[in-house]
Amino acid sequence: MKTIFTTFAFSLALCAAAPVAAQTRSAVAARTADTVVLSETADGDYIVRRSIVERQADNDYSVRYLINLATLDAMLAGNSSQLNELNTFMTGLLKDSLMKVNSVVITGYASPDGPHAFNEQLAKNRARDFRNYVDKKYGFSKKFNVKTAFVAEDWDMCRKLVAQSSMPEKRTVLRIIDGSESSEQKELSLKKMPAVWAYMAEHILPPVRRVSMTINYDEGSLVEQRTRICKPAPKPAPAPQPAPQVCEPVQTCYCGEIDEVITGIVVEMPDPDASAYSGNAHNVRKAARRDIRNGREMAASGSREAERIDKQEVKAAKKMAKKEAKAAKKAAKAERKIAREMGRR
Repeated sequence: MKTIFTTFAFSLALCAAAPVAAQTRSAVAARTADTVVLSETADGDYIVRRSIVERQADNDYSVRYLINLATLDAMLAGNSSQLNELNTFMTGLLKDSLMKVNSVVITGYASPDGPHAFNEQLAKNRARDFRNYVDKKYGFSKKFNVKTAFVAEDWDMCRKLVAQSSMPEKRTVLRIIDGSESSEQKELSLKKMPAVWAYMAEHILPPVRRVSMTINYDEGSLVEQRTRICKPAPKPAPAPQPAPQVCEPVQTCYCGEIDEVITGIVVEMPDPDASAYSGNAHNVRKAARRDIRNGREMAASGSREAERIDKQEVKAAKKMAKKEAKAAKKAAKAERKIAREMGRR
């Protein structure tokens, strides 16, 4: 799920060159390694520090498919809600220059009923179908590193749904699913219990026929922190014929008061001497722009390589599909033969 960070502010007071306790307005830890300081400048009585805070996050989406089909139906079950959420995310992504997608994984699934070879090809086709959908609508493969995967017979999802259900003979069903028998034998054992198989066909198997997509991305927030500088009070005029005194010098200090946060969040960062940053602000900005440019070039190169690999996978998949179609036809024939023999019994 999308990672959510709480806004917080952190300040340090360094009066008379000695550290004092920090003041925190909300207690949430942040990873300082993800913080990039863009600039630190003086603005009147304030030190203004601008930074970018980056954090990793991911979004998951899941759409269902009809039995034996690999064509997306936007109105099936909760598909419209998932597709709307995906569209909202992509609209925000295209507008936010601080968000960067690292990878996209699309996985196709098939329910464990039917021949294995047929289910394997069906799961692959579902993953490819949804990839074509997001490519056509958002240009995923041209913009991001997109990978596809498949699970031919998702017994794990079946078990999870059975465990959460109130189906008849649930303990027996779980024992069969957890057993060491082959997938075909498990299916036959479940079909021997008509009430169980009828429940599974209506409530358990349909949600398993799906495609899931995970988008891994970096999300950033632009932060501005303003810290007021304390000025020493003016020295009083000396009294007539003052007695000799030894006075300690009064120094300018950081009071640690956060005056304003313009956007994003304010994160914990040390308060070094302002003079150490003011001379490097230009170099920091140049380095930040260079890193962003290099990242875009690397992403473009990765996208071209992914497209070349995808073409090879499609070519290999077509060749394999012909072999698997023959095997599926043979398996289906064998299944019909078994069904006829069981009918005679």
